[in-house]
Formats: sequence, structure tokens, C-alpha cells
Amino acid sequence: MLQDKIHSIYLKMKLYYYRRIFRRIDARAEDSLTALEIFCAEAISGLGSPTLTEFAHFINVSQPNAAYKIANLEKKGYVDKIKSEEDGRIVHLVVTDKFKQIYGSSERYASILGRRLERRYSQEQIALFSEMLETLSDDMMKEVNYYLRHKADLPSGVMENSRSMPEDILVEDINYKRV
Repeated sequence: MLQDKIHSIYLKMKLYYYRRIFRRIDARAEDSLTALEIFCAEAISGLGSPTLTEFAHFINVSQPNAAYKIANLEKKGYVDKIKSEEDGRIVHLVVTDKFKQIYGSSERYASILGRRLERRYSQEQIALFSEMLETLSDDMMKEVNYYLRHKADLPSGVMENSRSMPEDILVEDINYKRV
């Protein structure tokens, strides 16, 4: 079934990423990351540059709990706090180059897979597959897209192709009202 294929790809991508990360992290090092810290840094990276409140809301913890997690990541050199240029009271969270060196392994693997597909399939097949993936990302991942569109400060280009949000979104996955 199609859903089994999608799930299989998702699992393999995660496993590849986890394997790469855990091979690069020295558990004895002072700046090593726990699995939870890795997930938190990934969330910050994926959200662009969220505020502490946005981050806390996304990972469903209290603001003090989120602040504790961020303080640990900042102390280890994986996250920085950047003051907003528009409003100096607002602080955005960003991952550092140190984290990007580890995180980049999933991007590299996606690039490898893209090249393998291009060698195996015609340009027409690649164009169709690319269109299908774009539709999946932009139109069918409604719950994530809704959050990203309304609550996250995303890197440029992440949501620029997404269409308006349909009404059949799973509200229980979002926990807030449509604005």
C-alpha cells in the first residue's frame, strides 16, 4: 500500500539521520547532546527562528521548562538567542553552525537520493514525482503547514508554495483556533 511505502521512506530517513548524529556525538564530551536536546535543536531549526514562547508551545512544555532546555543547548554551543531588530524585547532562537554541521547530514542524504533518482528516471518522471512531493508537502501536510504558516518564523522559501489552508485540518493536532 502507498501509506506503507511513505512510512518506510520516513523511517529510513529518520534512521539514517539518527545513525549519523549518534556516530558524531561523543557521549563523554562536555558538549554532547542528549536525544531530547537533539530533538529540541531540530525543532528550532525546522521552525526557523522561533521565540521561546513559540518553541515551548510547539514542544508542548511550560515556558520555564523550555527555557531550561534552551539554556543547556546554549551552554553547549548549539543554540543562540538573537534579539529581534524590530522589537528588542523579543528574542529568537537559532541553531548555531556547530549544530548545522551535525544536522546537515539529513540534507546531504536527501541530495544523494535526489541524484540517484535523477540517474534512474527520465526528466519527465522526475518532474511528475517532484510535483507529487510538492503537493504532498504543500497541500496534504495540513496540520504542520498550518502551524508553520501561522506560528513559526520560517527560513525564506519554506512555505512560499503552500496554498491556503483547507477546512478539514485536524484541529486536535494544533490546539489553537484559526486566525
